Amino acid sequence: MNNKTDNKRLFEAEAFAYPIVGKSGAAELLREEIVRLSKTRKDVLVVGEAGVGKGAVAKDISGQTKPFHSINLSVMDDKELEAALFGYDRGVGGLPSTSKRGLFEQANGGTVLIEEIEEASFRNQLKILSFVNERMTRRIGAEAQERVDIRLILTMKADPAELVEKRKLLDELYAKIQDFERVAIPPLRQRPEDIPLLIKHFANEISKELGIGDLVIDINAIDVLVRQPWRENIRELKAVVDKCVLFSNEGRFMLPPELVDEKTEVVKMINNIMAGQEFVLDKSLDVIEKGIIERALDRFGFNQSKAAQFLGMTEQTFRYKLKRLGIASARSRV
Repeated sequence: MNNKTDNKRLFEAEAFAYPIVGKSGAAELLREEIVRLSKTRKDVLVVGEAGVGKGAVAKDISGQTKPFHSINLSVMDDKELEAALFGYDRGVGGLPSTSKRGLFEQANGGTVLIEEIEEASFRNQLKILSFVNERMTRRIGAEAQERVDIRLILTMKADPAELVEKRKLLDELYAKIQDFERVAIPPLRQRPEDIPLLIKHFANEISKELGIGDLVIDINAIDVLVRQPWRENIRELKAVVDKCVLFSNEGRFMLPPELVDEKTEVVKMINNIMAGQEFVLDKSLDVIEKGIIERALDRFGFNQSKAAQFLGMTEQTFRYKLKRLGIASARSRV
């Protein structure tokens, strides 16, 4: 690949409303797919676990196409969904007394993003399937139908075949979406090499919002974050990085207390010593001692006498350390 092509890709990636941050093969493929699909009007299915950024990818795929409307089915009941997508005429029972255009009407000539389509009832999945086939929309309570020019982008949290097996997706809708372009977003745990770049990206974003300037991000902190399971993927990582920035002190990116353990602190101490960097010894030793005491308590079922004996302390000294280090007693943990 020549430099001209590389520069072109970088330019196109930077043009995304929601940049795909990462250097993994998966991130590069995703950028290429977004660029390709943003130049078409084809319907698209985006598949990925919760928190991987399906909505952001869908918005990038829609490009500059206007209008753009989105709806998340996981937060709507059956009746709300039908009214939101198709609209309703004045005087329909149980609905407001004024008429309202549905999203399919409002987005004529543009794109509609339907998130988590597997959350729709089979009844509404049939209605959506009918729309996919005919591109006709009719308000609830109306007689007339209107033909619209809509590009559809659907998202699902799991593979469609798996959702059919679980009776979450209609066979007929499954068959229809085989004609859609498909984009699969891998979970964060499958592309750990992207995590350091995402950490820096999110840290810079929140730092700018708070007006606190760039932070020094310790390699040990990145190490800790890379090792986390990230079950909620990028959404969870961003929330934790935001918290780290809020914990920042004197220009340094700080991990929240729940992510700091004695192993992390030992590695950090040794690395800082070898690199000739300053650190607060007392604070590091407190973290290490707290971790050791908590593990001893766990081992002995929070029996303080046995834990103190195991660590070679008197019970009085042990209780003092519990209080000084802010370690909860067995009673408060139950």
